[in-house]
Amino acid sequence: MDLPETPTLDDLEKVRKWLDYHQKLSAKKTSYYIDKTEVVGSKVIIFKHSQKKNNFWYMRMYCGNKKYKQVSLNELSKEKAKVIALEEWRKIQNVIDSGAEVFTSSIDDLLDKYDNHLQQLVDVGDMKLQSVRGKRTSLKKLRLLLQDFNKPMDVPSDFLSEYMVWRRTKNWDKSKHKNNPKPPSDLTINKELTDFKGFFDWCNDKKYYTRTIQYPFKKVNYKLEEEKNPSFLDDDWYALVMYLRSWVNLTHTPAGNPRKNLFYRQVFSEWFKILGNSGMRGHESCMLRWCDVELRKRVIERRNGKKEEKWGSIIQIPADTKTGRREVICPAGVYFKRVHQLYVDEGHTPKPDDYIFRNIGTIHSRADHYVGKPLTYAFLRKLWYELLQDFARDTNHIFLKKYTPYSTRSFFINTKLEMGVPPSVVGEIVGHTLLTMEKHYKKLKIRNMSDELMMNKRRKLEESDFETWDLDQQVLPSK
Repeated sequence: MDLPETPTLDDLEKVRKWLDYHQKLSAKKTSYYIDKTEVVGSKVIIFKHSQKKNNFWYMRMYCGNKKYKQVSLNELSKEKAKVIALEEWRKIQNVIDSGAEVFTSSIDDLLDKYDNHLQQLVDVGDMKLQSVRGKRTSLKKLRLLLQDFNKPMDVPSDFLSEYMVWRRTKNWDKSKHKNNPKPPSDLTINKELTDFKGFFDWCNDKKYYTRTIQYPFKKVNYKLEEEKNPSFLDDDWYALVMYLRSWVNLTHTPAGNPRKNLFYRQVFSEWFKILGNSGMRGHESCMLRWCDVELRKRVIERRNGKKEEKWGSIIQIPADTKTGRREVICPAGVYFKRVHQLYVDEGHTPKPDDYIFRNIGTIHSRADHYVGKPLTYAFLRKLWYELLQDFARDTNHIFLKKYTPYSTRSFFINTKLEMGVPPSVVGEIVGHTLLTMEKHYKKLKIRNMSDELMMNKRRKLEESDFETWDLDQQVLPSK
């Protein structure tokens, strides 16, 4: 085909059409199909691919709307390839009949899309960010399990049958959990399986076909689970808080090495007492900013006529937490004031939008990208185990229960109930349902406790940094 010396746009368009036509003719002459054989009429064929270096058989199936699906059968034998092709045809046809999507994305792509879906739920307020973070942790494990599969329809129904064994062996490194060396509990594994189900349910809703996945949920003994975060016994709380007053100033480790983070241990001490006096979850406290806490002062009169200045607090739990936004009224104001002063003394006077438990780095820090961010619950929990180690070395007091930082919450609930605060009020403070609070109440067996016994208990609690003065107040202290 000849072109003029100065071709017009029309001339160029004619050339393009000519080239397209001859390209199609060339493609027809060079067939992809070698030894093409019909399996289900012309709708399903098997063949060897002329452009593939391997000698495997392939299957091509017509799926409607002028679309064809091609699948490698990974088989050299023609007769065996026919059998496999029939199985694949039935599988794909079932997908078509169900109205699901045949030409779907890879599993990796779908996991990314699902993550975006979860983030959208957070953005519109239908899901809490804390919940999504937990799901993302679970989905990392699911991505590992699915790395050998390409499409959702390739995943066998029973691929989770050995999940519990895998999770507690190949996916568990004891050296990374020195303070909690036991592998994941049945409750944790059930939670992860629930998160997996959420992904596959979403895939089916979006017509990304998956098989009916079998989830090996375990029956959980919730009574045993509750014992993982037991409430402090009164004597244990008293002994620990008394030791805490000296521990914050220890300059050496049990091994004789100098302490690096005296400041953070002082912050930890107040954090621990704030949890005990508010019933907050550790993760909730880490998200608090100074603008979320209002301190109020009141002068109270003791039974002996002596007047004392006391600080209460109104805490606005952020919405991005397990039970969502709620208001906590508690007598923990004095401990918040101490935390504030600790940061002032370090030259980091808190601003309203600053996190209360804020990372300011240390003199030994090699990077500062985390400065200004909240202290993590994991970091504070490490200090907790450090405290227990030192306590065991320096005292003769033996704990019969395996306490955790979460035990402060159980202790708060039980103590308030013992002091006569209605279960409904305690439940509102800690974010528990009335049914859950009634279970706590039944365990305590406190209905026949004498006034004298209660008075002695209150006196000892006050000595160990658990405030009870608010029990005599009908309203929060005024400003």
